[in-house]
Formats: sequence, structure tokens, C-alpha cells
Amino acid sequence: MKYHYGITIREGRERLKMTQAQLAELWPQAKGGTGVSVNYVSDVERGIKKITDIKTLRCLCEILHIPPWKMGLSDYDPFNPNQIAHSKSNHYGIVKFTNSPIDRISDYKNCLLEAKGNCFISGTSMIHLSEDSSDILKKKLYTGNVYLLILDPDWIEINHSILTFISNKEDRMNFHHEIRNSIRKLNQLRKSLPQKIVPNFKIKTYSTIFPYIATGFDDGNTGKMVVEIVDYIPEKSRPRFTLIKNNDQDSLFEQVKSKFFSMWANKSIVKEI
Repeated sequence: MKYHYGITIREGRERLKMTQAQLAELWPQAKGGTGVSVNYVSDVERGIKKITDIKTLRCLCEILHIPPWKMGLSDYDPFNPNQIAHSKSNHYGIVKFTNSPIDRISDYKNCLLEAKGNCFISGTSMIHLSEDSSDILKKKLYTGNVYLLILDPDWIEINHSILTFISNKEDRMNFHHEIRNSIRKLNQLRKSLPQKIVPNFKIKTYSTIFPYIATGFDDGNTGKMVVEIVDYIPEKSRPRFTLIKNNDQDSLFEQVKSKFFSMWANKSIVKEI
């Protein structure tokens, strides 16, 4: 079965024992107001009609009590960016906030250079790391594990139409080639490693949408993370945070790290390579 957001919506509706008619009455409209036909709800749940409006998806998450990440959304709401200033749990631990892509690659690599203990990397940040950061990764494997979560290129090839955070249709269609090339380079790196550190290099692919592009580390006492919020936002205006580990278990650092390892452990949507 090809994944689409209608599957998650149906599961959420059925979990609440809600009929399609009841959901149709509450269904948020992109231009305001509520209410759609039962046939429309049915078409969405069967994947015939697709939702790409982020506000609609966020409202459906609230109505159906669906964790935002299951719909490819982050806890951060780009339509309400001031929440960071008013939310202690999200604000706590943020040392940098920017929506400029100019220094995004250097932020990822600087975080990795500083890393102590275990490192965790998700999304396309590993593409940049696979290009010219092999020596950095090798050094980190002597001090801890490196966990890489990569979108499954076969899944991307089939489901490229829902990768709406990539604005150009042709780029979406060809994105799987870029991922395949990065996996090939990472496998070459793994083959070149001394045998004693090979088990520390852990790579998995996942077959869904994960809203965070992240590079981070945690040695138990200290930690740091650079995380970019994908959420259907074009690259030039995506919010990106530099976070530090602290004693607040509800900090954004802990939230993203927890979601990363929840995904890592989910055998239904990830596989080792």
C-alpha cells in the first residue's frame, strides 16, 4: 500500500470512534470555516484526494489528536512563530534561531566537529556530511556511535509527490537519485573503516515523512543539536535552531532527540542498510 496522509487521518478518526460524517462537519477549510462533504473525507482517506495545505493538516492533527510528526509536521508551528517566545518548554535550550540557508551546512558540520559521545543525524544533513566530512565521521566513531536516519530512496521514488518541501516538481522526482548516491558514499566509508569501529556506524532508512533535518550529539552530560524544520516550507525560509542539552526534559533538544529515536526503533517504517 502506498503511504498517503489519508491513512493516518482514517486511523485517527477510527481511534476516536468518529464517523466520516462527524469528521466532515469538523473538517477545516483552507480559506476559513469548517465543513466538507462525506465523499471528500472518503476520497482523502483512500488517497484519491491529497492535502498539501499545512494549516489544514495542523488543524486535523488537533481534531484527531494525531502527533504532528505523523503528518510530516514538527511541534514548531511556522504560522505562529511567536510561540517560541511564549513557550518556556520550547524556548529553553535555544541558542540560535535563523531562517537563512546561508550557514546551514557549516552549522551542521560545526556541530559534528564539537560532538562528544553519540551522534544522531537525520534527513538531508547527511548528504552534505557524506560529501566531504568522512574524516570527521571517522573520528567520531572512535568516541561513540553515529546513528544515521535516511529517507528510503525506493519510497521517495514512489511517493515523491508528497515531498512538498521541495518546490520544483522535477527536483522532487529526481530526489531519490541524490539519496541513493549519498547512501553509496556512506557504504564506501563504512567499508574503509577499521573493523573495530564498524559496529559504531549505524545506518537506517525510513519510509515516511519526518519533519526534522538534524545533526546532534549527547554524551550524557552535554549535548548540542542543529535542527531544521521542513514542514512544507521552501528551503530559503525554513526555521533552523541551534539547541543545547539542559536539565529540562521538555526542551526542544529532548523533544527532537526523542522523536528521532522513536523513529529509529519503529520496525514498521525503518530498515537497516
